Amino acid sequence: MRLESVAKFHSPKSPMMSDSPRATASDFLSGTDVMAAMGMAQSQAGFGMAAFCGKHELSQNDKQKAINYLMQFAHKVSGKYRGVAKLEGNTKAKVLQVLATFAYADYCRSAATPGARCRDCHGTGRAVDISKTEQWGRVVEKECGRCKGVGYSRVPASAAYRAITILIPNLTQPTWSRTVKPLYDALVVQCHKEESIADNILNAVTR
Repeated sequence: MRLESVAKFHSPKSPMMSDSPRATASDFLSGTDVMAAMGMAQSQAGFGMAAFCGKHELSQNDKQKAINYLMQFAHKVSGKYRGVAKLEGNTKAKVLQVLATFAYADYCRSAATPGARCRDCHGTGRAVDISKTEQWGRVVEKECGRCKGVGYSRVPASAAYRAITILIPNLTQPTWSRTVKPLYDALVVQCHKEESIADNILNAVTR
């Protein structure tokens, strides 16, 4: 069972489910099985499960839990980022909260997010390569240049920067880019890593 099935489980078409269209009766998972598997996965990968469930609007509580997990991670690694490491006390805590909140919002973004779908590729992440199409006489696709193949526009890091300048008024754009934004980017990546860990654990406990 993969994480994507957890989202399907919350809007099931039947009380039994399986990832495989060829599954036999013994391969199907009951609602009780799914809940038990989710509980085991949450105990081993709480961050990833909360991040995924919050992203898919399965629980508002999980959204906040995911942000809290992300803040803990940010605090743990903040010493590597000069622009954050030098901050003290309450200011540092507030900056980490802002970074975690915006990073989680970016992780949650998808082509299904209202207003986020790429205008050029309409969410496919692919675009016609005009020059090669003309050269070969058939449609040749390439990665969409506007969205870089993801199919949607990301949360602009500039929004996080503007929010941070309320807490650190003298933070310039160049300093942000060199000493703070790398932490912001690392937080987005960490969300995806934690989701992958949770997905692997859930798959393992349901084999």
